Amino acid sequence: MVDKQLISNLNTYRVRINQLKEAIYDYDNDKRYSYQELGVRSDKLAYFLNEILDLKKGDRIAFCAQNTLEFIDGFYASCKTGIIVTTYNCLLNNDELGELIDNESPKVIFYDYKYKKTIDYLKNIYTNIIFVRLGEKKEKNDDYCYEDIMDIHLKEKVEYVDLSMEDIQMLIHTGGTTGLPKAAKMSYRSIYYNSLSEVLTLGLSSSDSVYVFLPFFHTAAWNVLTLPLLLSGGRIILTKQFDPRIALKIIEEEKPTVAIGVETIYRLMAEQKEFNETDFSSYRWMLSGAAPISRETMEIYWDKGVKIVNAYGMTEIGPNNLAPPVNEMTIDDIKEKWNSAGKPMFFNNVRIVDEKGKDVGDGEYGELIWKSNLIFSGYFNNEVGTKQVLKDGWVYTGDIGKRDEDGFYYINGRRKNMYITGGENIFPIEIEMLLNSNPNIKESCVIGVKDKKWGEVGKALIVLEKDKIESEEKIRDFIKENISSIKRPKYIKFIEKIPKNQVGKLDMKEIKKIYGESEC
Repeated sequence: MVDKQLISNLNTYRVRINQLKEAIYDYDNDKRYSYQELGVRSDKLAYFLNEILDLKKGDRIAFCAQNTLEFIDGFYASCKTGIIVTTYNCLLNNDELGELIDNESPKVIFYDYKYKKTIDYLKNIYTNIIFVRLGEKKEKNDDYCYEDIMDIHLKEKVEYVDLSMEDIQMLIHTGGTTGLPKAAKMSYRSIYYNSLSEVLTLGLSSSDSVYVFLPFFHTAAWNVLTLPLLLSGGRIILTKQFDPRIALKIIEEEKPTVAIGVETIYRLMAEQKEFNETDFSSYRWMLSGAAPISRETMEIYWDKGVKIVNAYGMTEIGPNNLAPPVNEMTIDDIKEKWNSAGKPMFFNNVRIVDEKGKDVGDGEYGELIWKSNLIFSGYFNNEVGTKQVLKDGWVYTGDIGKRDEDGFYYINGRRKNMYITGGENIFPIEIEMLLNSNPNIKESCVIGVKDKKWGEVGKALIVLEKDKIESEEKIRDFIKENISSIKRPKYIKFIEKIPKNQVGKLDMKEIKKIYGESEC
């Protein structure tokens, strides 16, 4: 039986142990906050939501903002009130954003000035929503600014609600690379076990710190390192948005010890002239997620002595699911397993099954399915979508992979991105990894397009490295030397940029819209 006050007191327990320890460094404003200060701030927000706005357990509040301290206030306030936090990617168009808001019905939207144009549109549509600007000044039609909340003088202790582990704490939106994002219901149980999984698997402690590369509308920004480090007493470094030159400056000055990012971020930092002079020795390891990172990019960091590895997760199943035992591995060990996503993390149960749901053997490909205390509680207001992926307590990911004899797992791509050539299943990631190993190729994407003879054939979209010249003939010769004929793309197209979403995942909806026709 879990103590119902466990959740509400997560910050209280940390304050009791080391109240003055730095928890958050707001780099943009050069302000540092202790765990005790986080407790006071979240108490004020909890009071504001409960007593002034009369919100209750289960009501939703939303953030439409860049990464800021207020997100952390919202997390701890949710622990104290039972109010559910949702975060929006405000780079979605107005119609897409409106669909999410209509579905989730937040009572309050906290926003920052960067998204003023979007917010002005929303204010005209949603007159029943309270808009709170993050900062010191209210905009026209704002009900409050955030400093109004922080100016509250609490005369007595805020009363915390009793919460069960199955109550919902967050709505975290899926990647949305093939359609409108779904709102995954993340319970306190899921959030708590995800944090414990990271702490226990990768040995996080109060001496660790992270500079948050990714946006808080994405699960990885919350659940991979931020919340686990707050649980273990570590330190979080925040900037509103990622800038590679500022990131290198922060790494040099603040000495973060762990990281989670995507290949785009790691490449952008490596392309800066300051990269070679930046000291990365403070890092114990760096994780790369969302999509496999190329060996070429990994080697740049290995050469600096950084243990950078692939990891794997998915909003609905964690996302703390697969990671190499990086603390025990040398860089040479990592090189041997470079394209593996690692081993199952603490509390995870995973199977690899065929199309009939039967387990496959080591070395055989199948769909990864997961069952654990980490998984989500279904999609918000979407029973049909929930039933499609959650069956008998197992989450069917749609990801195809295999396990080797050493227990390391390899991801071979998404079932929905697979195409069938002459009756053979072709997974683009294998071809993409080959293409990306070519020193003249910066990145690639392979999709299936219709073909009268074969049903579907491959089409390779290729972005060359800057100032590199490569002919289609040479690319085809390279492919021919390294992969079987059935897997060779019929079409090759050189492009300047591959469409991606805001966290570096391939935007398959946009890619297929632009490039999904055959070339004949």
